[in-house]
Amino acid sequence: MKSKMILGQRRCVAACLIAAATLSVGCASSPLPPPVASETKLGRVIVYRNGVAYFERFAGSGQKELTMVVPAARVDDFLKSLSVIDEKTGDALPVSYPTSDSRGSEVVMTIKLPKAHGRLKIAYVTESPAWKPTYRIVLGEDGKARLHGWAVVDNVSSEDWKNVRIGVGSTSALSFRYDLHSIRLVQRETLSSGSLLAAAPPMGGSPYGVADGNRQVVANLGHNDIKALGLADEKDAESERSYAAADSSVPSGMRAAPSTGGGGYGRGSSSRYALAKRRKKKLAANKMRRLAQQLKNAPQRVRVEGFAREADKDPRQASLQRANVLRDQLIANGVPADRIDAVGTGVINHQQAVRLTSEQPSKEATQAKSEPGAVVDGQPLGHAHFVSAGTLTINSKHSAMVDILNADTAAKRVYYFDPISPRGSKRFAFNAVRLENPSKYTLDSGPVTVYAKGQFLGEGLSEAILPKSTAFIPYALDRSILVERQASSREEIDRLVTIQRGIVTTESRRIRSHKMTINNRGKQDAHVFVRHKLAPGYKLVKTDSVPEKLGGAYLFPIDVKAGSAVELTIEQWSPIAKTVDIRTDRGVKAVAIFLDKKGLDPDFAKKLQSVIGSHTKRVDLDERIDTLNDQMRVYRRRVNEINVQLVTLRKVPQAVRLRRHLAKKMEEISNKLQDATMELSDLKGKMMTLTIDLQDKIAELTLKTREGRAIAKSAKASPQI
Repeated sequence: MKSKMILGQRRCVAACLIAAATLSVGCASSPLPPPVASETKLGRVIVYRNGVAYFERFAGSGQKELTMVVPAARVDDFLKSLSVIDEKTGDALPVSYPTSDSRGSEVVMTIKLPKAHGRLKIAYVTESPAWKPTYRIVLGEDGKARLHGWAVVDNVSSEDWKNVRIGVGSTSALSFRYDLHSIRLVQRETLSSGSLLAAAPPMGGSPYGVADGNRQVVANLGHNDIKALGLADEKDAESERSYAAADSSVPSGMRAAPSTGGGGYGRGSSSRYALAKRRKKKLAANKMRRLAQQLKNAPQRVRVEGFAREADKDPRQASLQRANVLRDQLIANGVPADRIDAVGTGVINHQQAVRLTSEQPSKEATQAKSEPGAVVDGQPLGHAHFVSAGTLTINSKHSAMVDILNADTAAKRVYYFDPISPRGSKRFAFNAVRLENPSKYTLDSGPVTVYAKGQFLGEGLSEAILPKSTAFIPYALDRSILVERQASSREEIDRLVTIQRGIVTTESRRIRSHKMTINNRGKQDAHVFVRHKLAPGYKLVKTDSVPEKLGGAYLFPIDVKAGSAVELTIEQWSPIAKTVDIRTDRGVKAVAIFLDKKGLDPDFAKKLQSVIGSHTKRVDLDERIDTLNDQMRVYRRRVNEINVQLVTLRKVPQAVRLRRHLAKKMEEISNKLQDATMELSDLKGKMMTLTIDLQDKIAELTLKTREGRAIAKSAKASPQI
């Protein structure tokens, strides 16, 4: 089979063997079995990265039979891939070999050849050391460079590869072991007429609850479980504080052991109590990790239903809070956020705090998942196949570097800030090369040495580079680019779901903001790429610059002039369900910010704006009332002080003029106090009218979306235990 896999337009094609050397003793610590022995001529060897190699041999015409000796350890790979083809007719020839379940050191396989045949091609795959890539980059001017790639190939067999075409094979080829040599006997069931046999009953099992027809209950978490995850309500927190306080007041010699009933603790040792508390948290965290792993492996959506307790002031909000925090725990453990729905039922349930249900996948979805061609996570990407144009010779127990790529490409020196990789830097940017793969094949992951103007600049390690795509090769740490980082978070309403009696159920966004100040302390302008990875369950907020993606993270390009600094803000968000009380200042402010950013139905927006306006007036009146009350307290205190002074001055005949002055001042302050009292009475009347008007507006303000109706229906359908 003729090969056309040479990359680039190269003047000097592939016959380079550099520094061939005998393998060291270290490689012989786990020796490979001997190679397949045959009198046929070896024509081509393709070595793969997955631990196998493709061998192609040729036998001349006129032979009556062909004998091949295969090591027992390689028989399965040999049988799995062997093909013997008559090049003249294209017919495949059968192969016979001794059938024996007890293996010796080798198996002799004989191929009976027809009387007249042409040249035979014998091809097979067998175990072999993987090849190793290594690359050189020579940087030039104007963004040009020379990329040179080599493949280190090891011939550990006892056979010399003389005048053989050497190649290296696919990044994405799969390989495995499969037993074809052993004799396989199948145990069969013995049947009879059955007339003398009694029928056995079917296998029994424990039933499980199913909700909403096609929803299966995955897990039920009690209030103790939720408390262990850090969701203790105020009542539980107060109980723990009282336990700790009581424990500290008891002498150490009189402290009793912790009680075992009901999962609580009496006045026991504080150290034991803390140890038990940590143990509970650890068990809850382990349980959460197992639950998240179960949900990650399943394709269906999950629903987190929160329940309330009698001690909760707002059952719906408390139940939604429990559901939301469990949802956050699942997202933090790797469950995709878009597959989790959190619902606060508002139902009182003394036993359960949260119920987790899953939606059973449809038949069509199951069939679609089983269709071939799906991409398996973690598998290598792309295809690589390089074959030398000429023949090479690699002696037995020797290795060689085979030229696989020598081409011009585009490459540019940039700065690469990577605070998320294990070997990255959280303060400084790396010197890096932004490199383009000029070939039509994938370049496997390997070491890269960077040169420029006859100087060694550094070494980097590249991941697999897809054809015609770019990659970053960090090769040195440059402290001229200093990055200072700050992080903050906030919440914003994204959509209103329902409004009932002033309680707004919303779809909100939890936003994390990362502000980076990039300081260029060098003397040349810098082109910096900032790598940022989103937290689990978060999405990127739209930014002015268009980022690229690398290894599951985003790359943000930014230019920084010499001796200056540039700020870069990256925001990410995660959806959460939340309730807001528009009768409170905090709730009104949140809804007011939402109205400024989002468009609603004009009539509804007008009503909502009217509620916000009335609430604002009410707040202003309340502030004015508080101000008047403060002024009236000052007036009264001053009147009392003047009155005491007048009583004292009555005993002094010479203080007539002073008494008159103080009496006049007291009269002025008394008049102000009366005016403030009348104004306060009027304001309280307006406050009462405005409060009634606001209550009427809130009562008339309703909004029900499809999601809101579903939440209300779920709350009614949930059993109250």
